[in-house]
Formats: sequence, C-alpha cells, structure tokens
Amino acid sequence: MQLQPDVKKELVHIGTGCAVGTVVLVVGWALATALGAPFGFSWKVPLSAVLGAFAAWLNFFGLALTLQKMAAGADEARGRSLMRTSELYRKLGLGLFLIAMFLIPAFNWVAAAIPLLFPQVTIFVMYALRRKPSQNKGGES
Repeated sequence: MQLQPDVKKELVHIGTGCAVGTVVLVVGWALATALGAPFGFSWKVPLSAVLGAFAAWLNFFGLALTLQKMAAGADEARGRSLMRTSELYRKLGLGLFLIAMFLIPAFNWVAAAIPLLFPQVTIFVMYALRRKPSQNKGGES
C-alpha cells in the first residue's frame, strides 16, 4: 500500500513532535535530578524515552495505515470492524511494551511511558497553532 502524501506529512509531524518531546523529557529529567529530585538519572532514561517515543510513533503509524485503508474501502461495516481490530491490536501492543519496560531492569518504565503521550500533545499543539481566522475553512469561527 502506497502512503498518501498527507499521511506522510502527518507522520513526519508526529515523528518531529516525538523527537522534540523526547529531548525535552531527557533534559528535564537530568535537570530535575541535578536539582535534587528523588529519582535518579542514568543511561536507562534516554534509552527508555527513545523506545517509548518510537512505540508511540509506531502506534500512530498503525492508526494512519488503518484510516487510509478505511478511506479507500467502500464498505462502512468492514471499515468499522477494521478500525476496532486495529485499535485492539495497537492498545495490546502498547500494553505489552509497557509491561516489558516494567519487567526488564535495563529500562525505566516511567521514562518509556511518558512519550506515549507525545503524539496527542503534538496534535494539540499543531491544532492550536493552525487555529487562525485566516486559515479557517467553511466560514465557521
């Protein structure tokens, strides 16, 4: 399946947001540790944060593929079923990822869990920045 140009564009946006969020998370974690926070900073934090951001991006990629597949199909019932199945597998995948991050001592599960929020934060920021009256379509305010 060939990715639509708009899908590619949004995947780049989400990837950029995840990368920026990961840098902010790691720098903030290191700064908080330096200022005396009760949690420590080690190589586990950046590694876990990068893996978490990648898992978040893969989850968004799966959603994008599913939506593109749904848009290409004509059957609404099949589209709903495809969306439910995709959501189930993506949530299951993220759950297994978090369980692995918790159980494997080489990772920091908190640093891996926080980046899972980065796609939603990125979408919120993109929406807030694009919400200008001159760019509003359809005449609504």
